[in-house]
Amino acid sequence: MAPKVKEPALPIEASNKIRSEPTSGINELPDDAALPALAAIRSRGLAGAIPSLGLGDCSIQLLMRRYHSGRRAAIEARAGPQHFALKLYAEDPSDEAAVHEALAAAGLAGDSGVRVPPLIAWDRRLRVLVIGWLDGPSVVDLIRSGQGERAGQLAALWFQRAASLEVKLGPPLGAARMLERARRWAAVVVAADPALETAAATAVTMLARTQPEERAPRLVHGGLYADHVVDLGDGPGVIDWGRFGQGPAELDAGILLATTWRVGFRDESAAAEAARAEQAFVAGTAGLLDQRARAWHRAAELLRFAKKVDGRSGTWPSEARLTLLREAGRLAETAK
Repeated sequence: MAPKVKEPALPIEASNKIRSEPTSGINELPDDAALPALAAIRSRGLAGAIPSLGLGDCSIQLLMRRYHSGRRAAIEARAGPQHFALKLYAEDPSDEAAVHEALAAAGLAGDSGVRVPPLIAWDRRLRVLVIGWLDGPSVVDLIRSGQGERAGQLAALWFQRAASLEVKLGPPLGAARMLERARRWAAVVVAADPALETAAATAVTMLARTQPEERAPRLVHGGLYADHVVDLGDGPGVIDWGRFGQGPAELDAGILLATTWRVGFRDESAAAEAARAEQAFVAGTAGLLDQRARAWHRAAELLRFAKKVDGRSGTWPSEARLTLLREAGRLAETAK
């Protein structure tokens, strides 16, 4: 059973795979006026800042796992036997709290099977969510450890379960919005490397020509990266619901497959397992997804990768960006 939410608050999602340099202890938390929960925790401690958690005098350990100055932060917390995450925001996270509550009502915040992190507490004034910790290797970890087939099967289980959800929350997300964003991403790529203008323009043109017709929208995660699907042993856990909305299932599938492919793109030794993960996912979702729409959304997501900074080695080299753009164009063409 998911713990009862004691008062409206912000949803926080935790995973042991959130990446960044950890910060230990209250005194080492950043001083950020845009995140009111940070100031409250620094001045009163976690137990005092969020009394609804009932932490009392137990020992508390905090690790900053992700931080975007002036926007949001994710903190791993251990308080006695409890293990949870804090998601701190500059803006009201009520919508994210609402989707967690809706997913719990749909039976997805339990202790077994396909699930999402339970919402433990949230505070609108502090703009913070407290979310249960789902502990296990992500799809990315499984691929890197030689378990590509398991990774793909796990992700497919989520799509099988999500197909029956009737949660009508979130803004519209779909191909029109993705195409608009793809054009902006391509512009960023060209601004950084003008030599890639032709490849970027080709990819965007092909996306515009092959834009799929939308199916009836449903709840989508909106940012279903491969490291947001966690192996819990008896099923997948899906974390980090901050980008949810209403759109086609193929949007989530395209994002997932693009990030799965990226594992092998970054590390050739993992490419074969990434391919096995894709094969298992495609087999496990047969009949649930439109193949062309899935390829289209995957292509659009690759444009986002091309414009991003690679967190492991700095900016992508031109050759890598070119490969991403060409792959995006190829996938978009298959969506015809």
